[in-house]
Amino acid sequence: MLYVRDLRALAARLTEPFFIKQVGPFALVQKPPRPVVEQMAMKMGAQSTMVATGPSLEAMQLAVLLRFDELLVATLPPLGSQDELTVGRLPSCELVINDPSVSKEHARLRWHGQAGACTVVDLGSMNGTLLNGHTLEAHKEFFVRDGDLVRFGDADFAYLTAKSLFERLHR
Repeated sequence: MLYVRDLRALAARLTEPFFIKQVGPFALVQKPPRPVVEQMAMKMGAQSTMVATGPSLEAMQLAVLLRFDELLVATLPPLGSQDELTVGRLPSCELVINDPSVSKEHARLRWHGQAGACTVVDLGSMNGTLLNGHTLEAHKEFFVRDGDLVRFGDADFAYLTAKSLFERLHR
């Protein structure tokens, strides 16, 4: 994963269309996990998920506003016109989150290219998936909009379209 500050240097050298082509249609930015939490997740492997105890939604909102350059950008595989990305702790997931509160296969993101939209589905995870602080009903699809905050267990992400991210990096 890259830090936002690393992506800022790259964005300064690229045109917006080329940046979007390189990043993909959207990015998930995250507060870096504490090293102890990451180590716990690595040791757990396929063991049971731990109960979430995460910080408030406000903490992530402040990080996006005040400490944007210190956030991590999740690198995602290239997306076609409609692709699904599994989110979880297992190495087989497209977005691996090393946090013990994240289930092995926690959620699914689906990109709807023709509509230019993304949806998220909780896969019946132990700690649930939250969208802007609201717990999502398992196995139901919800639309994610630019600037929304998504939480998988204790792992908080801001969902940003590539266009929006490019604009933020040029401010």
